[in-house]
Amino acid sequence: MNEFYVLVGSNINPSANIELGLREIKSHPNLKIVKQSSFYESEPFGMEGNNFINLVLFLKSDKIFSEVVKILKKIESFCGRVRDPGNKFTPRTLDLDIIDWNGIAGEIDGYQFPDPEIEKRDFIKKPYNEIKK
Repeated sequence: MNEFYVLVGSNINPSANIELGLREIKSHPNLKIVKQSSFYESEPFGMEGNNFINLVLFLKSDKIFSEVVKILKKIESFCGRVRDPGNKFTPRTLDLDIIDWNGIAGEIDGYQFPDPEIEKRDFIKKPYNEIKK
């Protein structure tokens, strides 16, 4: 069973979009939320726009990393997420980023773990440290 942490964020109608995203995660047969942090509000980083609401989830899944990424991207899309491949700093309905995978230090499929941004950004570090086991 894989154990991992996901940073959840939204700055477009965040209450509704985060609620919808959490509902989708909870109802997914291959994802189990073990723990959820408090909600944190932060100013947008690298872009103009409304403040973000962020939280971190500790989850378990029997799926491999690449399958979990696909599941999370489908949930983002279901919640109205539109990606701009030329600019990662855009407002978003829902962002679901794996920031820690099984506590490993290294790279999987081009993702660095633990996410190096954890220690640089309070909107990641605070909710992560709140629930990190």
